[in-house]
Amino acid sequence: MKRYFLFSLSFLLSFPCFSQISVKIGKNNQTVYQVTPNETTDLTELIPLETLFRNKKIVGMGEATHGTKEFFNMKAKMFKFLATHCGYRIFSIEATYGGTLKVNDYVLYKKGNVLDAMKGMEFWTWDTEEVRDLIEWMRTYNEGKAENEKLKFYGFDCQSFKGPTNALVDYITGVDNKNLDKFLKELSVLNDSSYGYFYTLNSSESSSIGIAQVHGIIATIQKWFQEKEEFYIAESGMKKFELAKYNIEALKQAILLRSTPEKEYGFRRDSCMSQNLQWIYKLEQNKIFAWAHNGHICKAPNLFEKHEVCMGMYLDKIFGSDYYNIGFVFNQGSFQALTKVAGKLQEFSVPVYKKNTLTNELALSGLDAFFIDMTITDNKLFRTSGRTYYIGALFMPEYWNRYSKRMIAKNQFDGLIFINKTNCAIPISRKLKN
Repeated sequence: MKRYFLFSLSFLLSFPCFSQISVKIGKNNQTVYQVTPNETTDLTELIPLETLFRNKKIVGMGEATHGTKEFFNMKAKMFKFLATHCGYRIFSIEATYGGTLKVNDYVLYKKGNVLDAMKGMEFWTWDTEEVRDLIEWMRTYNEGKAENEKLKFYGFDCQSFKGPTNALVDYITGVDNKNLDKFLKELSVLNDSSYGYFYTLNSSESSSIGIAQVHGIIATIQKWFQEKEEFYIAESGMKKFELAKYNIEALKQAILLRSTPEKEYGFRRDSCMSQNLQWIYKLEQNKIFAWAHNGHICKAPNLFEKHEVCMGMYLDKIFGSDYYNIGFVFNQGSFQALTKVAGKLQEFSVPVYKKNTLTNELALSGLDAFFIDMTITDNKLFRTSGRTYYIGALFMPEYWNRYSKRMIAKNQFDGLIFINKTNCAIPISRKLKN
């Protein structure tokens, strides 16, 4: 039986939606906001949250897997709401900075086509119909808008040299094509079409020569841009120049990660990602929506690595209460993942797990999906350690019950979205005509 009651009639008349109700969660009555993740066009259920988000600088939204339809659609719905009701203009995602510049050109100027642009993000996680539909919505939204009202699309991840290298080549092709061959020569191994060389680098002594070589290439590119700065700004404008130049920083971050011991990789990556979001905010001077995994946007040590500093912790330190993060938890359902690095993408499912003490309690509400503002709740359930599913890019189905992790929800997140049963995100079929 569903254990909830509606608020007063006066409240219902205040908003054209039904979302705010009270339910029994744990031992307390808890205010929640019902949401319908897969209905992404009707935003009215989010209207009661307008005052919560209107004055934030960054809203981070997580996910408990990298392949769940409801997570992706709910995040798309939230961004649409923030853009249309709260003045957010910057969409950002856990994807390669340089590679997403093509998506940015698509949503701003209709340059190219959406599927080709999406290839630049590099991660299979975002190569889905749900993400494609959001990009198309952003492009349509921008039609006829003044420049300062248009939505922009950025990646803030730092693991790849491919995206930054390609973005630099694209920029030089446009502003200095007569020197393109010389520039390509300076890129040396970073312009290797196989991209295999870079991924042989690691923190071992045998890679020190290769790492030094890449540092030399980056220094050469940096000098190139310094010497040609005035000319390039005149050719492309300051904004385009700054966007292109930041790819040098992205290359520095990528080689930093390749030369980092494995035990330090995670927090260094998250440090770089937070740095990139800060740079985007400084460049655009506008409110940002940030899309990533729960383990990146959280405000306490990473859910998976107990003592690891995460991106959300850096953002919390820099932006304070102007950073608001929302985590996702789910009770059961399907998602897509890999069984191993470079393995085949597959659909998996997990059942209701009796040891998931947090999501077990949330499921007793009888609701399919809801949002809780954790900043104002004093519910003991969220102040004590509870278990929930936590799944990244890799999943081994024979060990499904090991993907349950403990967290104190109120320490990790400002907001929490619960989905009772999930479905797999839909991969794009690139055989179809665009």
